[in-house]
Amino acid sequence: MITYIPGVPAIEPVDMMSYLQDTDTSTIVHEIIFKAFDDVRGADFVICNTVQELEPETISALQVKKPFFAIGPIFPSGFTKTKSSVATSLWPESDCTQWLDSKPKGSVLYISFGSYAHINKNDLIEIAHGLLQSKVNFVFVLRPDVVSVDDPNPLPEGFLEESKDRGIIIQWCCQIQVLSHPAIGGFLTHCGWNSILESIWCSVPLLCFPLLTDQFTNRKLVVDDWKIGLNIGRKQITRKEVSDQIIRLMDEKSGCEFKKEITEVKKALQNASKNDGSSEKNLTQFVNDLKVLISNRSRNH
Repeated sequence: MITYIPGVPAIEPVDMMSYLQDTDTSTIVHEIIFKAFDDVRGADFVICNTVQELEPETISALQVKKPFFAIGPIFPSGFTKTKSSVATSLWPESDCTQWLDSKPKGSVLYISFGSYAHINKNDLIEIAHGLLQSKVNFVFVLRPDVVSVDDPNPLPEGFLEESKDRGIIIQWCCQIQVLSHPAIGGFLTHCGWNSILESIWCSVPLLCFPLLTDQFTNRKLVVDDWKIGLNIGRKQITRKEVSDQIIRLMDEKSGCEFKKEITEVKKALQNASKNDGSSEKNLTQFVNDLKVLISNRSRNH
């Protein structure tokens, strides 16, 4: 256990960011990340897409070192009701609305590993078989390069035929449009921070399969701290575990605990976004402090 990080309760090494778990820290990726750490030390302010009430100890510890402002969640006004005109990926988007309209409330699992992360083919095959065994409805976002550019069809043989009546596979979609649909009851995710915030906002519990960078620490928040989701593949991923956890998350009775907790976490996001909420106050304070800093520097020069 790591117990010496200010503002962070005891944490296991496997819950740290992936680049802090690596034994070889001489890669180009590590150089870029360590340069970013050096650069932030020279910043006058740090603003962050999180909520003060969700991470109070960590934020307080950061504020000792640097003016730090939690101003999240950063969502456009009415973003769940209006489809954005700005594409979220170069992949063509599919509209799943008509298909989702045909499914019962809370019966569909949404699966996406984001716009960047790649997944091990064996892991993807186990997830696919677990999905088949669970018998749940699903929307599966599968980028052509999700395993590698050389393997555009990484699903197990027969998957499409066996799942055709209860699932659809698409290259990309407007994620918030899917998450906000009443038919969605769970989200199997790589634990990217934006995905987590969007899922909370739409009250959709999470099935966590982190792949890289901050996603392992995000998983800890979701499963261990906020209790709004479940793990898969913590040590080794198996189709039985995937199936069992999908059923547990999506089942009306066993999934009720996650729905209850995510409702409370969503309230924290909503309250922070109000005019008198912590994020609005922090943003106003940041702007005021920035103006003062600019004014002082202008006088000094």
